[in-house]
Amino acid sequence: MEVVDTAEIIVLVDNASDSLSSTPDSVETEFARHRRRGMPWLSGKCLCCAAHGLSCLITVTAGATRQTLLFDTGPEEWVFERNVQRLGVDLAPVGALVLSHGHWDHGGAMPQALQMIGMANGGQPVPTFMHPDMFALRATRSADGQFRPMELVPSEAVLSGCGGRVIVTRNEQLVLNRAFYVSGEIPRVTPFERGFPGQHRQTVTGEWELDEIMLDERFVAISLSGKGLVVFTACSHAGLINVLSHAQARFPTTPLYGVFGGFHLSGSTEAIIPETVKALASFDLRLIAPGHCTGWRAVSALAGAYGERVIPMSVGKTFRL
Repeated sequence: MEVVDTAEIIVLVDNASDSLSSTPDSVETEFARHRRRGMPWLSGKCLCCAAHGLSCLITVTAGATRQTLLFDTGPEEWVFERNVQRLGVDLAPVGALVLSHGHWDHGGAMPQALQMIGMANGGQPVPTFMHPDMFALRATRSADGQFRPMELVPSEAVLSGCGGRVIVTRNEQLVLNRAFYVSGEIPRVTPFERGFPGQHRQTVTGEWELDEIMLDERFVAISLSGKGLVVFTACSHAGLINVLSHAQARFPTTPLYGVFGGFHLSGSTEAIIPETVKALASFDLRLIAPGHCTGWRAVSALAGAYGERVIPMSVGKTFRL
């Protein structure tokens, strides 16, 4: 992986909206962005929409070269389009799209995102990285035994028809002039991170089978000059510690600097908050940016343990590293 000089992360979709909390100079809130772009007064007609999901636009520079990757798209087209437009984001430079795992709240807006990128870049196809298991029908199971299906991730045919050059693989990839690492399947090594409790998927014969491990989940990473490895984990169904352990193992000579994303420490996984917070100390991260599915209890625990190193994500926020 090539070392990059700078990185800018724009949060296009996140569960939370927060422009009032104080931030360091390297982080710009949604309100501050709007003011910088000429908003004369505060108005709801200017603001983004928070929604259950995640999407990050990651731009890196190496010398005079800039590369932009879209990591997930959020749950549906209206939220993605509204937020991109209201933030004044130019999608023309997007050189690749990566879906982190096969859940609707991360991939629902992929067709719209690809169409918007194509309209901005003159119709050039967009490399779109998928795992073969992402397309399965998934469901949770209620206490009475009923299955509650989730919306399917858009098919390869739909994505291709919307301008994606779809690359379906289980293998790790280096993309955009080797500036971004897209992981392969994440090894499960911790005793306490057990995936998505109770999730099932439908087999080709129409039967439901337990699908808690979610091997289709991947992370993205960059290597930032003078800092180290920055990891983007959209939901951490593999477990945050498993994700960071794999990143560390793949790049053993590069220190870990920061992690962005959903840490999935809410609901049925709240019980592992103490073990996760404790285990995180071994990585000595300088930046911890929880968002999406992390949950307020986990964010509170992380802030209590790691103080100013914790800067929660929220829609419209920009991090400059």
